Amino acid sequence: NVIYWKALHEMAAAARRYGKTEAHARFAARAAHVKEAINRHFWRPDLGYFITSQVFDNLSSSGNLLAIAWSLATPQQAHAILDAMRFYDMASPVPTQAVHRAYPNNFIALENRLSGITQYHTHFAWLWLGAWHVIALTRMGRLEEARELIYRMSRVIVRDGAVHEVYAPNGRFASNLWYTSEAPLTWSAGMYVYASQVYRRHT
Repeated sequence: NVIYWKALHEMAAAARRYGKTEAHARFAARAAHVKEAINRHFWRPDLGYFITSQVFDNLSSSGNLLAIAWSLATPQQAHAILDAMRFYDMASPVPTQAVHRAYPNNFIALENRLSGITQYHTHFAWLWLGAWHVIALTRMGRLEEARELIYRMSRVIVRDGAVHEVYAPNGRFASNLWYTSEAPLTWSAGMYVYASQVYRRHT
């Protein structure tokens, strides 16, 4: 939903840049409608974050961090989300875990359970999420926290000599008899570089 809103927002900006007045108005109105709907359906002020869905009220880091990085979230919402993620320790020991509060077991893919990686989309950490976490913190002026997350990511990259797909709660890249985290992973490596550049520009 956040990515869809961002696409509409960027289309409106592009239409304005190229003098397409009617298209700009149409895309801007649609983006505003989607933003309002996201807030109405998913924002939970009592929890301090956008919930995952009408079924799950857990904190999914991807949508929440993108909402901050792209300014869908208000400053008050942004700080509430970041405070919640810090409270739930979602960036420790490796930034950043996919969700806080795992999905019920019956919603975990059978192949994940059989291969012993039930935490793949829950408590495993992904460096591309860590990168968006850094960007969100930087955008909100929380530079000390951002620097700490960059350090944690740098430490595991140097330790392993590569950027891995996912990291287990013990801080090591995920690996067992049936599964080993892919490496090198360009997606996360590129996001790490981008997040570092965003942080440097702000400091």
